[in-house]
Amino acid sequence: MFLGSQNGQVFDWGSRLNVAASIAESLAFMHEQLQEGGIAHGNLKSTNILFNKNMEPCISEYGLIVAQGQDQSFLSQSDSFKSNALGGDGAHSTFKVDVYGFGVVLLELLTGKLVENNGFDLASWVHSVVREEWTAEVFDRALISEGASEERMVNLLQVALKCINPSPNERPAINQISAMINTIKEDEERSIISEP
Repeated sequence: MFLGSQNGQVFDWGSRLNVAASIAESLAFMHEQLQEGGIAHGNLKSTNILFNKNMEPCISEYGLIVAQGQDQSFLSQSDSFKSNALGGDGAHSTFKVDVYGFGVVLLELLTGKLVENNGFDLASWVHSVVREEWTAEVFDRALISEGASEERMVNLLQVALKCINPSPNERPAINQISAMINTIKEDEERSIISEP
């Protein structure tokens, strides 16, 4: 989906941060604004995020699930993703599943690693690296080499970790996540303006 270069454009830290903010804002709109009850995506993953010619992310396959259909078949990713997103129990909200999926997308943006159906559990890997206090090892080497702010990458990682919390009830709402990412983005923009 979004790693490397797109249409000859390098996918640098600023681009990744803009993508994260844009997706969060779109999800917040869908969850809270579009209809009285909101619409959950139910299968948010990087392969459902497409780019237009201006490199703006567009979420695809939105609203294709019916929230009343509690058979959980709408999650097409691996069993570990399903188990993690749902918190290991049957009581869940598709909105909290969206938050988990968004957290995984953030991890993909930060690590440069894509989740695939090959058994690689990105969330578990990130948790294990952070637990061992090797947080800098999580980040995509391309971001490190371009001199991206480690502080702001860590801040975005903290947002991602909140999103993938094993307990769905402990995950923040998407509007809170959007506000956190916009704060990071504003800090980034201020730092660029203040550079000599």
